[in-house]
Amino acid sequence: MTQQREVRKGHPYFMYDAIQQQPQAIEEMLRNHATRAVEVAAILARRRRLYLVGIGTSWHAALVAEHWFRRFAARSLEVQAWHSFEFCAYPPPLSDEDAVVVVSHRGTKTYSFQALEMAKAWGAYTVSITSTNPGPRIQVADAVLNTVEQERSAAFTVSYTSALAVLALLAISLGDWTEGPDESGPRLRAELGEVPLKATQVLAQQGAVQRVVRRFQKRGRFICVGWGPNTANAYEVALKIKETSAADSEGLQVEQILHGPFCSVDQGCLVTLIAPPGPGYERAMNIARASLEVGAPVWALVQEGDSLLSGVATDFLALPPVAELWSPFLYVLPLQLFTYYLAVARGTHPDLFQQDNANQAAARRHYEL
Repeated sequence: MTQQREVRKGHPYFMYDAIQQQPQAIEEMLRNHATRAVEVAAILARRRRLYLVGIGTSWHAALVAEHWFRRFAARSLEVQAWHSFEFCAYPPPLSDEDAVVVVSHRGTKTYSFQALEMAKAWGAYTVSITSTNPGPRIQVADAVLNTVEQERSAAFTVSYTSALAVLALLAISLGDWTEGPDESGPRLRAELGEVPLKATQVLAQQGAVQRVVRRFQKRGRFICVGWGPNTANAYEVALKIKETSAADSEGLQVEQILHGPFCSVDQGCLVTLIAPPGPGYERAMNIARASLEVGAPVWALVQEGDSLLSGVATDFLALPPVAELWSPFLYVLPLQLFTYYLAVARGTHPDLFQQDNANQAAARRHYEL
């Protein structure tokens, strides 16, 4: 007899539990994979090209990791992040000189395991980053790095940051083996080791995020803007809002929004800026002022001690200091909390991928993932 899936009827939904588990999960990934990451990186270092492949949230993890791998190993290794469908439909050059890392939490998404199988057929070294109990076809990789149990909410959170932790370890370890920039592996690992505690500090501010949700929950459109390694977090929160609230949401790169998309910003929008110190900060200031000019409120995620953007924005949240490299771990957390409490406030179910909506459930019969 098939076991019926448990469905929660109110807060805390499973998504909330997963959000809260992230500091511990990241800490466990850094501890459990420290040695294995060095071993896998030693093999990656002997390859010519590295492809990071995923779909949905896993694609966003690949985009973040692309920054890390390019930073630490760009002189010795060509690094590209690919969407799994594009990788299969328009395959790049593949041979036994290459490596392919596939990120897939459940391990059952068609194009992700097809990407893995295609890479193996060409003789590439393959790595899968997946849950502790994934589908069988993702487990044929040469190296399987397990993260956390499969999430009980369809809106993935802890699987995203735990995969990022494994990818970060691989990137640092690869830097140890290759002729990358003069980066100190011990220093980078020490910085990464501080992330779980700082993540706990960010999650402790959930009351502030709830207040922002109460203030802006009736907005008709939610726009999130980031740059560098946080561009993927802008994409990620837009995806999560669609999944949990079915609200109009969009994630944009900090410069790209000004080249056309800003023309649609108005008083019905909330503009969220992911704005740690970095190259896009001045552009974030421009976007904040421009948004306010057209009547759109601005919520800014800034670093503690910020005195510029926090003074311009309609509301802000200050996060602990962290190197920009590792900022995606911290800056995604308030975005996840915002997504969750927005769904609660709007009376939608954050765990069910809109499958409690009869029209969405009917539409789901027309496609397989």
